Amino acid sequence: MALQTEADLVYIVDDDMIPGKKMLQILSHVAGTEKYKNSVLGSIGRILPFRQKDFTFPSYRKFRSKEAGLYLPDPAYDITVQKIVRVDFLSSSWFLSAELVKALFIETPFTFMTGEDLHLSYQLQKYRNAGSFVLPVDPTDKETWGDSEHRLAYVSETTVIFKDIVQVRDDQWWRALSAGYVTQWAAMYPQKIDALFYAHSIDEVKALAPLLEKFRSSVGKKAYIVVSGGNFCPCEDAAAALNWAKSVCKERRFKIFDLQIGALSGASNSEVPVLQAVYSSLKGLIKIQNPSVIITVTDIDPIVKKALKMASETNANGTALVLLPRSSVSKVLWMADLRSTALQNWNRMRISVNIITQSRAPSLRRLLKSLSDAYYIGDEIPISFNMDSKVDEATIKVVDSFEWLHGPKTLRRRIIQGGLIRAVSESWYPTSDDDFGLLLEDDIEVSPYYYLWIKYALLAYHYDPQVSLPELSSISLYTPRLVEVVKERPSWNPTEFFNRIHPNTPYLHQLPCSWGAVFFPKHWREFYVYMNMRFTEDAKANPVQIPKSRTNGWQASWKKFLIDMMYLRGYVSLYPNFPNQASFSTNHMEPGAHISAKDNVVRHDKADFEVPLLTKDFRTLLPNGKLPPASKLPSLNLFNQPVSLIGLKAAGAKLGQDVLPCNNATEIVTVDHITGLPRQCSKFI
Repeated sequence: MALQTEADLVYIVDDDMIPGKKMLQILSHVAGTEKYKNSVLGSIGRILPFRQKDFTFPSYRKFRSKEAGLYLPDPAYDITVQKIVRVDFLSSSWFLSAELVKALFIETPFTFMTGEDLHLSYQLQKYRNAGSFVLPVDPTDKETWGDSEHRLAYVSETTVIFKDIVQVRDDQWWRALSAGYVTQWAAMYPQKIDALFYAHSIDEVKALAPLLEKFRSSVGKKAYIVVSGGNFCPCEDAAAALNWAKSVCKERRFKIFDLQIGALSGASNSEVPVLQAVYSSLKGLIKIQNPSVIITVTDIDPIVKKALKMASETNANGTALVLLPRSSVSKVLWMADLRSTALQNWNRMRISVNIITQSRAPSLRRLLKSLSDAYYIGDEIPISFNMDSKVDEATIKVVDSFEWLHGPKTLRRRIIQGGLIRAVSESWYPTSDDDFGLLLEDDIEVSPYYYLWIKYALLAYHYDPQVSLPELSSISLYTPRLVEVVKERPSWNPTEFFNRIHPNTPYLHQLPCSWGAVFFPKHWREFYVYMNMRFTEDAKANPVQIPKSRTNGWQASWKKFLIDMMYLRGYVSLYPNFPNQASFSTNHMEPGAHISAKDNVVRHDKADFEVPLLTKDFRTLLPNGKLPPASKLPSLNLFNQPVSLIGLKAAGAKLGQDVLPCNNATEIVTVDHITGLPRQCSKFI
C-alpha cells in the first residue's frame, strides 16, 4: 500500500501503537530538514548487540547481558531519549519518504515471518546511505509521544517472545552485519585488520587458502574471508575448502562473511545485481573492518573486480586492492610479515623494466624468456628497449616480435651511436617519486622470483612509514663473488662473511650493481645531475679519487660516477645473500662494450661472475623466514668492510671532493629531490 501512495511522506504504524496528537507534526518537521530528509524516523529503536570479551556476539535477547543491545526509549529501565539518536533499526512505527519505501524490496528479505523493521533499516543504509533515528519526546506531554499507551505492547502478542522467532531474528541481523551493515557498535568501535580476502567461487577460495592461512597463523595479524554465497560460493562449501568446521557459517564471530549474492537478489541475466550487491556489501565491510588490503585473484569475474575496486576506493584511510595471479599466491606468503601500514602502499609503486641491447639477439632472447617466465603479482610493468644506432637486424626483429603481457612496450633507438654510458644512463628517468627503474643489459638473465624480491624489499624498507632508510638508493638482484674495487679483486663470500649474524641475511653495500638492479627515483635524479657536473673523457681528470679504489681509473663507465656519488654521500644498495651466491639475476659475461673489449686489460673469469639463479621460494632461506628489520641489516663500505651508515657518511665527508665544499667532519651534500640539484651542506651527526 505504501508503494502506491502519491504522497511525499509515509507513516507506517504497528497495530499496538497509539501516537500522540503532536507526533505527526513533529515527524513531518524533522523529515523536512536537510539533515534528516534521507532518513527513516520513529519513536522506538533498537541498538544491536556489541561484541563480547570472547569475540562473539550474543543474542539480541540475551538476559542480563550488557552486550545484547538495548531499546530506546525503555520505560522498564528508565531509559529516555532527550535528543535525536541514531539506532540500528526502528520498531513499531516508521516515518519516511515514499521513495525510500522501495528500498525494502531491493533484496529479497531473509524471511517474511518477521524482521521487516531490521530489513528496512539495513537496506536503507546499504543502498540509500540513509540512517534510522529515534526522536526525543517531552516526558510531561504525552501528545509528543510516538506510543502514548505503551502498555499495549506488553499485553498484546508479539513475535519477540517466541524462542524460534528470536533465533530467526538473530540469524537475520547477523547476516546483515556479515553483508556490510554498519551497526552502532561497528560505528563506535571501528576495527583495523590487515587483510580481507574475497572469493566469488570455491576455486578462488582454494587458490587464496595458503595466503589466508599464513595471515591467520601469523602473530598479531587479523584476516577474514568474504564469500559471495548463494549459488556462486556457498559458505559451507567454502568452509570445507578451508578445512574449517561448517559451523563457522553460523557462529556470530568474525571469520567468514557470507554475502548471499543471488539468493537475495534472485536470478538475473544482468550483471547489475551482482555489481550492486558486491559493491554495497564490501563498502560496508570495509567501513567496519578497515582492512589495509583486499586480496583476490587476478582472473576474478570482471564485474566483481570492478565492484571490489569501487568499494576499496571508498575507504578514506586507504585500502589497497591486491589482484594476485593464482600461480603467485603461494609465492607471496611474505605479505603476512609486512606491517599493515606498508601493505596499504601495495599499488603505489611503479616498477619498469628497461633493457639495454645492441647486437646480441641470442642473449636478448634468453633474457626475455626469463622475464616472461617469472612470477608476477598483478602489477602493470612497463618494459622499454633501448637500442643504439648500430643495433643489428636480428636484435630489432627479436624486440619487434616480443609480446609483453604485463604492461606497455616502448622502443627507443638512437640516431647517432652514444655508447654504453649514454645507453644505460638515458634508458630510464623517473616520472614520479613512486617510479622505480630496473636496468638490465641483454646478457643478464633473471630468476623467476626477481620481481617478488623487488616488491617485498620495497614494501619492507621503502614503503613502511615506520622505517627510515634514506641512504637506500637501489636494490640489487645480484650477489657478487669478488671485491670488485680492489686491485687484486679477491674472492668474496657473503654467506660465510655474515655467518655469525645469519648466513643468508641481506646486507647493505656501498657498491651499486650493474648486473640487475632497481634504482630509486630521488637518487637517480641526483645521479643525473652529479654525472653531468663531473663527467670527463679522461678518468684521471676526474676530481674524485677514492683512496685505494680501482674505480679511479675506469674509463667511460656510468657505474664509476654512481660509485663516486654513493661514496661521497653515504648511499647504499640492498643485496641478496643466499647459498652459493644464488641470485635473482646472473651475468653471462658475453663480449660487449667492457667484457673482452680491446682496451680492457682486465681478464674476466666467467666463474667469478656467473652465479646460479634462485629457482625456489627464497622466503624460507631468510632469517626467521622473512626480511630482517631495517635496523638489523649489516652495512659494508665500498671495500666490503663492515661500517655503520654514519661511518659511510663520515668517510665521504672526510674525502671532501663533492660538488659543494662542506665541513669534512660533520657535513655532506644534500640535494633537491625533485630536480636532483645540490642544495646545501647538511649535518649527518
